Amino acid sequence: MNFPISTLLLSYFCLFSCSYAFNITQMLSNYKDFSTFNDYLTRTTVADQINKRESLTIFVVDNGAMGSVTKKSLDMASKILSLHVALEYFDTKKLQQLPTNEPTLMTTLLQANGQPTGQQGFLKATIGGNSSGGGGVSISLASSSDQSASVVQSVTSQPYNISVIQISNAIVPNIISPPTAAPTKMPSSPSESPADSPGSPKGLLDSPNAAPGTGTADGSTAASPDGKSKSSGTSPVFSVSYAFVISVVLILFTWSFMKLP
Repeated sequence: MNFPISTLLLSYFCLFSCSYAFNITQMLSNYKDFSTFNDYLTRTTVADQINKRESLTIFVVDNGAMGSVTKKSLDMASKILSLHVALEYFDTKKLQQLPTNEPTLMTTLLQANGQPTGQQGFLKATIGGNSSGGGGVSISLASSSDQSASVVQSVTSQPYNISVIQISNAIVPNIISPPTAAPTKMPSSPSESPADSPGSPKGLLDSPNAAPGTGTADGSTAASPDGKSKSSGTSPVFSVSYAFVISVVLILFTWSFMKLP
């Protein structure tokens, strides 16, 4: 039996396209308890950013815990939701197997977008924290444990591309609340500008230029607070290698099949 080469190539293309394709809003549409979270992913366009990546963990909260997010402006809600997207695949089993002697840092989509400063774009997972569920794992801000949530359960996953895990409450840092505007100060000389004023507030609402040691505005590579570089997603080399191996296997299989009488 002979197949046109164009048909084989089209089959390979469809296979590779489906290997990494997922749609977070479609995945969550099957879970009505997270409909508000899902709606805000669409309204803030965070869903579009999620769907473009290959290896993620989404920490979702149910409808009853979304009040702290829905009362914010859409821009602020976008930052909060971006903080709930870790740029690495974690399921509940992997979380429970993390080191217990120190917290594990997670780079988030907020950090990759180049918006935060310092440790604002990082989360940390702690074993035996304030969590009573999810194997005793808590998720909190890297800069402070004041805002923390307990891991409740795994919602859905597509190993090893995307994992959706429910946490007890949204993590809403005080730092991303709109800062009080400082009184306008007229520059006394051409060399002095309002940006140099010591009273200027610093935070996530400032220019997206990241401070030294934080993620860049293009989101290429984010540095962790301890100075170590952390990748913002799955290694392209790994993805290409994986695709190449699959290609070879499929070509050999097709060749063998075509040789059959």
